[in-house]
Amino acid sequence: MRRFIFVVVLALTGVVFCEGQIFGDVQLPDKATLSANRMRFDSQTGDFLADGNVTITAGGLRVLAPRGTGNVERREVFFEEGIVASGDWMGDPVDLKAGELSLSFAEAPTCRFREGVRGGVGAMRLDADRLTLIGLGGITGDRQSQTKFWLVKARKVEDRSQGLSFGADEVEGILRGGELHTLTADKGVWLQGKPKMKGEGAVSLRGSHALYSLERGSVVLSGNVSAVQGGRTLKSESIVYFPGQNRVEAMGGAPTPGSKASPTPRAEITIDLSREKTKAKEKDSPSPGEAKKTGKKPGKKADK
Repeated sequence: MRRFIFVVVLALTGVVFCEGQIFGDVQLPDKATLSANRMRFDSQTGDFLADGNVTITAGGLRVLAPRGTGNVERREVFFEEGIVASGDWMGDPVDLKAGELSLSFAEAPTCRFREGVRGGVGAMRLDADRLTLIGLGGITGDRQSQTKFWLVKARKVEDRSQGLSFGADEVEGILRGGELHTLTADKGVWLQGKPKMKGEGAVSLRGSHALYSLERGSVVLSGNVSAVQGGRTLKSESIVYFPGQNRVEAMGGAPTPGSKASPTPRAEITIDLSREKTKAKEKDSPSPGEAKKTGKKPGKKADK
């Protein structure tokens, strides 16, 4: 089957259309190579339609889809019916699948994924309804470039560089060098850290709003926040979580006696005593080796 190769010169210097010939690799940020089994192009309007094994390559990004449409004058492409995007975006590794994707090669290149977005960008693995990526500095970004992103209905996002997992209805952040640099999350926020020591439980937090900063090494959660670790539950209007130490700090308190200031929300901690007793019992219980020496069964204290 003949395959059409369409080189779209997005700098608006013209359009080249050919059949049965593959052009060399295009490394310029203002060019893209589009190929498909069947293709139509309107030279007057700039509209094009590609159908069957559609592939577009722009910089380091490669997109596969059953069909695609676009316009050269507006420098945009739209794909539907099962999208696979791979390669890199602004220097960050990309491995994503979605139902739809729109690409805009404007001064700040933009990717908009919709309908069951799953996969990875940089150090992030995600599962969300929508993902928007905006690259600052060109499609073939350098080490100093960064990518701004938005997520809608983020069911789960994993930041593998920091060992964080989180989710929220609305998420906005910046990736630099593949790492999550800043993050703002709103509505139905949940977050889970990774234990730093053996035997240490993971911290799970929930709140209405979250603000993360890689430079500060902390996540500030606000709005009826709860933090759970093992048998302990901490509640406060605002809690700061430090992923590097797997540690939380509650912010809140009450006015001093006689003060006319309105009371601020108090921080409360709940300890599950049944779990604490179980831990203490396990601590007092001799190991199998010690039990053999003392003649006592595990779970029973040795006679004094």
